[in-house]
Amino acid sequence: MTDYPRHLVDFIHLFNVDRAFYDCHEYGEELWLEQGRPPFLKGLIQTAVSLYHLEGGNLGGARKLWRTASAYLSPYAPAYMGLDVERILQDMNKLFTEPGEPTPEQAATIRLHVVDPRLQDLLANWRVLPLDDNSAHSND
Repeated sequence: MTDYPRHLVDFIHLFNVDRAFYDCHEYGEELWLEQGRPPFLKGLIQTAVSLYHLEGGNLGGARKLWRTASAYLSPYAPAYMGLDVERILQDMNKLFTEPGEPTPEQAATIRLHVVDPRLQDLLANWRVLPLDDNSAHSND
């Protein structure tokens, strides 16, 4: 993939930088609809929502969403759309399988690891625009 959709870059920025998992869901859903509802994107969205539930103390909801998210993401390992899918799977599985219950502090360590240098360059100075802003996306 040579060009990355705006909302994918928004999603990654919201996930990794802003840690805004609810907003990830909103931007991810826009992307998911724009791209024809691919399973990979559904898995990314559910990963963010799983972490959102974990932050809110809903461990059962977080676990349930991660189980379905991992099923959507697994076929795309090791890497897809510029992301290290294998690492996402490992990090999230570790979060839910280590002894004791996962905490919001542990959830805060989860990142979407970017493996494509072009995507890394895009993210370096990225600014997320509101979803209702129809103007061109600026990354300066």
